[in-house]
Parts: sequence; C-alpha cells; structure tokens
Amino acid sequence: MAAIDSVTTEVLSDERLINVIGRVRDVDGGEGVGEAWWGIPADPPARAASPIVAVIDDLLAPRAIARDADEIERLWFELWDWGYRYADQGIFAMGLSGLDLALWDLKGKRLDQPVAALLGGPIATGIPAYASFPPLRNADLLVSETKRALDHGFTAVKLHELDPELTAHLRDHFGDDLGIMVDVNGHFDPLEAIAHGRRLSELGVIWFEEPVRPMRDRDAIGRVGAAIDCDLAGGENEHTLLDFDDLLSTGALGYLQPEITKIGGLTPARRVSALAELHNVALAPHNFRLGPALYASIQWGFTSTATRWFELPWVPEGAGFSYPAQLPALVDGKVEPLTGPGLGC
Repeated sequence: MAAIDSVTTEVLSDERLINVIGRVRDVDGGEGVGEAWWGIPADPPARAASPIVAVIDDLLAPRAIARDADEIERLWFELWDWGYRYADQGIFAMGLSGLDLALWDLKGKRLDQPVAALLGGPIATGIPAYASFPPLRNADLLVSETKRALDHGFTAVKLHELDPELTAHLRDHFGDDLGIMVDVNGHFDPLEAIAHGRRLSELGVIWFEEPVRPMRDRDAIGRVGAAIDCDLAGGENEHTLLDFDDLLSTGALGYLQPEITKIGGLTPARRVSALAELHNVALAPHNFRLGPALYASIQWGFTSTATRWFELPWVPEGAGFSYPAQLPALVDGKVEPLTGPGLGC
C-alpha cells in the first residue's frame, strides 16, 4: 500500500490561459499531477477557478488523505457517492477530475508505464489531430494561423467563428484538402443554427459543434441535426453517463466530445468510451489546454476504437498557456502513443 500523504492545488495564471493543477503525493515521496477544469473567463483569471479549487481542498482532500493511492476506482466511486448531494455535475465533477488524473499519473510513474499501457495499451499507432483556434474574427489572421498550423504538421483546423463567410474564405484560400471543423459554443437559436449549418454543409466542414443555446437542449440539437447535411459534434458540457446516454440517444451526433476535466477524470472517461462504442459514434476528446488534461485525453483516446480526432490547442504566438508543457509531436498529421510514464507530460 502506498498511502496518499497530501492533496494540493495550484492555479497557474501567469498567462491568460490558466491551469488548475491538482497534485497527489504518497508517503514514499512519489507525486502525481492532474488537472481540473479552469472555469469561465474572469478578471482576475484565477477567480474563475476558486470554486473548483475549494471542492478539491475542502471536500475531496480530507477524504482522500491516508487512502491507498492504488485503489483509484474504489476511491473515485466512494467520493462520487459521498458527494452526490453536492451535485453529480458541475464543479464537484470538475474537482474530482483533478484528483483522479493525479492518481493515474502517480500510478503510471510508480510502475514506469504510460497510463494507456495500464489500461491495455494503445489501439492504434497514430490518431489524427486538429489545431483548435480561439475566436479570431479576422480573415487575414485566420489564413496566417492556418498556414502556421499546416507548417507545424496539422491537416485540419477548428474555427470558433460565428460568420460562415469566414469559413468560406478559409475554404477558398486552402481548398478541399484542408479539414475544417466549426464550433459556435451554443451561440444560435435552432433556426439560426439550421441556416448556419446548411452553409457549413455547402463548405464541406467535418463537423458543426454545439450549434444551439442552451447547449444541452437535446431536442433542439436533434432538430438541427435532422435539417442539415454535415455531422454535429458535442458533449463537452455533459457530465454523467446518463447525460451522455441521453445525448447520444437523440441520434443527432456524429462526434462525441467529452471534456476529461469536467466529467470526473479518466476513471469515468473509460465508461464514456464504451457508450460511444455502443452508440457507434466517433470519439473526439475535448480539450483546450496544454498540460495534464491534454495528455490524459491522449492516453484515454488511445484506449478506444471509437477515437477519431484529438484536439490540440493552437493560439497566436505570444498568447501562451500557464503550464510548461509542449504540444505532442505530429507524424503525418497524427499524434502517436505517448511513451513517458504516467500521463507523460
């Protein structure tokens, strides 16, 4: 038994894009590093993370200390059951993600194995990755950032643009060989989303992501999916297995995008993979950070036959991330299995 000696948090906010880091140390001095969701934009940025940090520090840490660090599944389900009356969604699940990922990282480091190897090993030698842009709202900047992403080795980009003619501009400039996804973060009502989606269908996008507000309005998502010709993607704001099953039961999604820092970590993520496989939809883990969350998403993605894409954050030069990690290398536009111990970052 390697008992948990401490659970601590750190909000890294030296850059605009913050990270909420969870650390677990065992009595032998080993350390695992995880990540929770970082919150919505706020000023100062670290303020957005404070409720999630409080979940880890005040609710989870006291119940995790002195427990066996190897019993990750048992501890996860006990904490989930105990915390159910706080919520089975939202900040409780986000905080639990930070602890769970740190425990998986610790276990992999202690065994000197990548986490994917602990789960049976990777199912592919490489999985395609796309460059995920922030909202840019400028045609020239979209072109320059796409050129930079292509030079880095990407073959596809995801836009967060609300004007479909910006997508058309990119398609005209780079042609049909460029893969394009579009995410509008639930900006439209259903009628607007259908009109937007029909234009994106004409442009040959790979998917149209979170088309409607509220973003979890499953009936509206189904209406949009039935009315347009391109695939829909979504799921980053779902939390539980029941949530994902309800969403997938609409039949509207082609791509499922769980956010590992929102759902409680890697332990439940493995079960979400099984749902994607059961419903026969593609899995594309959601992520917009450099750090443990990205690397955990990659470790997880390589354990499911449903995984089709990885999301790698791509921001203009000078707009950095607070965690000192590097983007994984690309080979022919694909991420290869990670070889470092633990989460590998």
